Parts: sequence; C-alpha cells; structure tokens
Amino acid sequence: MLNDLRYAFRHLLKNPGFTAVAVLTLALGIGANTALFSLMDEVLLKMLPVRAPEELILFNWLSGPRGMARSVDGHITRDDATGLRTSTSFSYPAFERFRDHNQTLSQVFAFAPIEQVNVSVDGWADITGGQLVSGAYHEGLGVAAVRGRTLAVDDDRVNANPVAVISYRYWQRRFTSDADVVGKVIQVNRVPVTVVGVTPAGFLGTLQVGQAPDLSLPMALAPRLLPGSESLVQPSLWWLHVMGRLKPGIAAEKARASFEDLFQQSAIEGWKLAQASTVTSRETQPDVPRLRVSQGGQGLMELRRQYSRPLTILMVVVGLVLLIACANVANLLLSRALQRQKEFAVRMAIGAGRWRIVRQLLTESFVLSLLGGVLGVLLAQWGKDFLLAWRIWAGEQVVLELGLDSTVLGFTVAACLLTTLLFGLAPALRATRADVTPALKGNSRDSSVSLRPFLSRLLIVEFRRWLATCLPSERHE
Repeated sequence: MLNDLRYAFRHLLKNPGFTAVAVLTLALGIGANTALFSLMDEVLLKMLPVRAPEELILFNWLSGPRGMARSVDGHITRDDATGLRTSTSFSYPAFERFRDHNQTLSQVFAFAPIEQVNVSVDGWADITGGQLVSGAYHEGLGVAAVRGRTLAVDDDRVNANPVAVISYRYWQRRFTSDADVVGKVIQVNRVPVTVVGVTPAGFLGTLQVGQAPDLSLPMALAPRLLPGSESLVQPSLWWLHVMGRLKPGIAAEKARASFEDLFQQSAIEGWKLAQASTVTSRETQPDVPRLRVSQGGQGLMELRRQYSRPLTILMVVVGLVLLIACANVANLLLSRALQRQKEFAVRMAIGAGRWRIVRQLLTESFVLSLLGGVLGVLLAQWGKDFLLAWRIWAGEQVVLELGLDSTVLGFTVAACLLTTLLFGLAPALRATRADVTPALKGNSRDSSVSLRPFLSRLLIVEFRRWLATCLPSERHE
C-alpha cells in the first residue's frame, strides 16, 4: 500500500493540471457537503451536551380543538399520528404537582424563555434574552458551572436572594471573560441580581434550536422581573416547559402514566377557575388533554421539525452536486486511464493481475479524494459561516455555534471514501478491460465513453421524483 501511495503521488505530480482540476472539483463538492452537514448536525442530530441525555424526557400533551387553557404561550402544532393539537406548554401549578408527587423521575424541572430583559452592568445597559428555570434545572440536566456554581433548589424560593447564572458566550461578550464575575451584582429589569456562575461553552440551554438565553434566573423571581404577571398562580395560563430524568429501570411510559391524572386534574381545575371568573360560561366542557412524553435529549423540538424539510432538501441538492463532481472527475480519470493502456498492458504482461492494477488506480483516486477532502474542509470552514449569514433555511434569527468537530470530520472522511468508489471504480475497471496484445502493439481501438450524460439524466429524474413526493401540492418544472 505504501508503494501504491508513493507511485500515486509521483504520477499525480507529473500531471499538475489534471490533478489541480480534479482536486478543486472534488473540494467544492466535499466542502459544500461538509458545511451543510455541520449545520444539519447542529440543528437536527446533535444531542444536548449534558449528562446521559438519553435519560431525559420531555412532557407534552394532546387535545382536541376545544382546549382547556385560557392562554398557551408556545408552539401549538398538529400531531401527525392523531391529528390532535399538541404542545409542550404547561401551567406552573401543573408543574408543582409533578414536582411534589414525583415517584418515577430522579428530577423534574421546568424552564421558559424571556425574549427580552434589560441588563445593566456597571452603568452600561443592553437588551438580551434570558430564561426562567426551576431550582433543579441544572442539576437535573447534569450541567456543572465552569465558574462559580449553578442554580440550586434554595435559589428558587420567594424570599431567596435574587441570583442568576450567565452563559459562557455572554460572559465573554459582556464581561470580557472577567475572572471576578462571580459575585458581581447586575440589574435585570431594575432588580439587583447576583451572578453566581457561568455555564460551559457548548451548553446553549434546552429551548428551541437557535434560542440561546444569556441569563438563567430562578422562576420565583418572575413576579419581580415581570410585574403584573399572573403566570405563577393561574392554572389556566400554560407557558412553561417541563422535563425530567428517568430513574434507573423506569420506562418512559410508566413515568407518563404516573403523571397523567395529576395533569388532567390541574387542567380541569384551571378551566373551572377560568370559567368562574368570566361573565359567560361555555355550554359544554372542553376536551380533556392527554399527557404524553417524548425523548428530551435534544430539548424542545418544534423548530427542529420545522427546519428539517428545507435542510433535507438542501442536503439532497448539495449531495447531487457532489455526485456530478464525481461524474466529471470519473470522465477525466477514464480519459487518462485509456491513454495509459500501454502502461497497464506492460504491467499485465510481466505478471501483474487485473485487480492489482485496479487497486493502484483506486489508490490514485483515493489520493485525489483525500486532497479534495483536505481542501474541502478549509472551504467548509468558510461555508458554514456563509450558511449562517444567508439563513435561507431559517425563518427567523437564530444563534448557532457551528464547528468542525469529530462527527463532522468523520462525515468528511466517509465522503472521501465514498467519492473514491464513485469516481474511481468505474474508470479503473474500464481501463483494465482491454486485451494485452493490441495494447502492446498500440492498436487498441477502445475509446472514451462519457459517464456524465447517463448519470446526469438519472440524477435529474430521481431528484424530480423525490421532490414531487416531498412537496406533492406544488408544481415542479
């Protein structure tokens, strides 16, 4: 193999023009796929950087069109399997029942976003995003602080001192990575709050993908931070999200069953209180919601599902670009391999088998794809920033931290190996198929046959068929 590699490098260096064209063509295809895969990995695939994310569950509910909540703050979508309305928003009294009567989870915790809070640090004010969390939020997730400590259960009490945990990104941007940030008093909506810790760099919270709160504040501070809000006392206001961590040996369905009666009791009581406070009442009782649980290892999932289709379409399109690049390089390799038939005939005449020459040609193809992959990674480093700036795949501003980690680089290596087979195997088999005697005499009449027209037609037909199944209600030319 080392001899094959040395020979491949020598051969490619003797043909710099051909090598440059092939490497650049593959680099564009591999780089585009790597950049887009890094985005897909962050938005659709990556788990939360917490302890044992597979143990986390996220609570949600199903209901008919007549809901019991007076107000739902959050995403309400339609469940594909049942056609019912579904959401992950719950009332604070329902969460209290979950927390106080929990027997199947090691921790139950809640969180809710605050889109804007006014923060004043040393007299300089700005507006940022935050979240309200229950006292067991960080402990339940298994997230430790890189500076100071995280929030504790005692911080989430009415008479507790106001404290906050800030994100690593906010610590760098707003506090310039000040080592003495722990213990610093800041103003949050004119409430003095003490910073007690900084979360790790890769932890962006459990909200919708792209929502990265800079401050995490105890839920007990809600009346002071949001004056006039009745969110902590009104059971008909559904606004926070509830997650839990399963105890060892407890199935998710058993945990769901243990909380369903508590949830339905809270929903019915909230509906009755809301009816009693209004002048007119409904004639019939609305639909009683059913509790459901899902995997919570990725946090809230509504926006991930919303982004999945445009990102998948983009990934397929970019994958087709890589296939077309492979077809072009395959044509180049086929042309050069047919010009080298005399060389192959001499080698076969002195004892080399056909598969030995095929292996040599595949080694040359691997070197090309490897060089294209290295250059593609450099292009992907720029391309991922371009994707974030373009935002054609997203309908709103999001905060993402894309990186070329081991998963993305593993995808790049797999792409290099796949491209080696895609553009290297067919030319190698075709070039070694000719008879030895005519090739030695220089009389070989084998001519190059382009692979591109057939492959292009096949890709276009298959892509149109796939696109029609994805978007059946639209016309495609």
